Amino acid sequence: MLNMIQIAFVVPDPAMVEVVHKAWALHEKIFGKSKDLRYTVDCEIQPDVILSQHYNADVIVSRGGTAAEMKERNILMPVVEIPITSGDISASIRRAIAAHGEMPVGVVGTVNTIRGVHFMQEEFPFPVKSYPTSSVNIRDLVDGMERAVADGCKLILAGHRTCHYCEEHGIPAGLIYSSEESVFLAITEAKRSANVAQIEKQNSMIFRGVVEHVTEGIIAVDKDNLIRTFNPAAAQLLGRKGQDCMGQPVHLALPEGRLSAILTGSQSYTNEIVRINGTNCVLNCVSMIHDGQRLGTLVTFQAEQAIASAESRLRDRLRVSGHVARYHFNDILGESAAIHTAIRQAQRFARVDSNILLMGETGTGKELFAQSIHNESERANGPFVAVNCAAIPENLMESELFGYEGGAFTGASKTGKPGLFEAAHEGTIFLDEVSEIPLTLQNRLLRVIQEREVRRIGANRVIPVNVRIICATNRDLLEMIRQGRFREDLYYRLKVLSVQLPPLRSREGDMALIMQHYLSYYARKFGKGQITLSPEAASRISEYAWPGNIREIRNISEQLAVLCESDLITAADAASVLPLEQTQQKTFVLQENGDPTLSSLQKRQIAEVLSRAKSRREAAEMLGISKTTLWRKCKELGLE
Repeated sequence: MLNMIQIAFVVPDPAMVEVVHKAWALHEKIFGKSKDLRYTVDCEIQPDVILSQHYNADVIVSRGGTAAEMKERNILMPVVEIPITSGDISASIRRAIAAHGEMPVGVVGTVNTIRGVHFMQEEFPFPVKSYPTSSVNIRDLVDGMERAVADGCKLILAGHRTCHYCEEHGIPAGLIYSSEESVFLAITEAKRSANVAQIEKQNSMIFRGVVEHVTEGIIAVDKDNLIRTFNPAAAQLLGRKGQDCMGQPVHLALPEGRLSAILTGSQSYTNEIVRINGTNCVLNCVSMIHDGQRLGTLVTFQAEQAIASAESRLRDRLRVSGHVARYHFNDILGESAAIHTAIRQAQRFARVDSNILLMGETGTGKELFAQSIHNESERANGPFVAVNCAAIPENLMESELFGYEGGAFTGASKTGKPGLFEAAHEGTIFLDEVSEIPLTLQNRLLRVIQEREVRRIGANRVIPVNVRIICATNRDLLEMIRQGRFREDLYYRLKVLSVQLPPLRSREGDMALIMQHYLSYYARKFGKGQITLSPEAASRISEYAWPGNIREIRNISEQLAVLCESDLITAADAASVLPLEQTQQKTFVLQENGDPTLSSLQKRQIAEVLSRAKSRREAAEMLGISKTTLWRKCKELGLE
């Protein structure tokens, strides 16, 4: 209940539990009940345990040293003390001497527990002395008891723990009780504090809701460096429990030196990369200053990978939001037998409605093939939904693929959201990197394929879907099956038909064709004239293995288009931008006046090779050019 106020009574002895219940009932009889107030009673005296068990309470009611110590800790909820009056001590002494006889009494406890002794010195015919302790720690209590015994006291009046110790060592002892009247007074104060807490609780709900539901970790400390805000995201990133950190000094709750130093310092940070709990995080920090005084520090941080994943998801959503396939088979470049075989096979598969698995290395054009298959199928007029399974975090993948009902989980839209399978109805869904779907969801995907229906998260109904599935992977799914990381039945459901896309290194003659295509594209983009590959350059790029396939050749083409100062790409030009791969080639980057040029790259490379080679002939062989071309280049570049 939003406005419910919780009052937690924490008393040192089980006998006081009934006293609290009676005092509460009397208070309600006199002043009436409040439907917004609820109370609990617990037996405990250790502040750490109380704070751990009752961190959700709005008001804590305790007594003696326990209440004093919690107040000193400046915890976030108000602490109301049950007063121990001289009347309470007097009644406790009479109860003790009735059990043990008249004898000198030593009253042991914290100052606020035994202060009433000073008002009753002449009340009894035997000495009654007080022995204050610094805390409710058992060592301090025993020390006070021993001082009393050494001072001639034969009867000890104290709290539960001290009395228990005395009984174990044969020392007569009696408990200090709080009367029903004292508890009644504490209840009045607790309810007054509760009314204030209720107003503050209502005012803080919006702030608390924001803090608890954002994905960024948020920590705020006050001027004394006590933690005042510690949201769930921070707890998860730091591997801590929020209730264990709230109200604690930073240096105790967060022993990590870097984060503790930032929180306790006065410097502000923006997008600072900080290593937290073994993870790189992006951190922002602001020191809160008012009238020249530091009020505290606020820090927000988020895992660097989470930010990258969010950006990736955003880009993926923007990319697929149109749900349109733009490419056709005639957009696939290549004249080699290997690519023609793959295209013909894919064209035949496009005419049927079976699921297809596209296999090939990264950069071989799997999505290009998927779009082409869709556009040549009977579903061409339907949506084409592309999903990068590797870019969706595991905790979001189920809701992304299958959708959810309104209010299905914290943060869910009230209206719900259809999944990507629903978006692909009457069309094609392309599951790129299908190997990255976790085992926990593979069973749901298999059921969608078998039943042709989806059930949103939190829904009690199923939604029929008519979808063709095209999957792609660069992983060995059979090996993953052997390792228990991919379901065998799902594999055969997805691989009804399959196409193996050839890597670029096996497509003889296609490298130069594709590079020329991209050189022309980037020349137009950068406002240059036509750029052409020389036969030597074409031969040079054909010798390279192209591990990145089409993506890599596109990137290299862009570099050449930017660096080229003429309309002809030579073998040396190509060699200058190709990575070293089991040859003597090497790419050099040289900046002159802040502007890298192809000539400077060539000059640096040729000079390096000449310094290592035994002769001009060997240098020419290492560069992949003729001796005549090397002589001409040396003359042009001033290396004679």
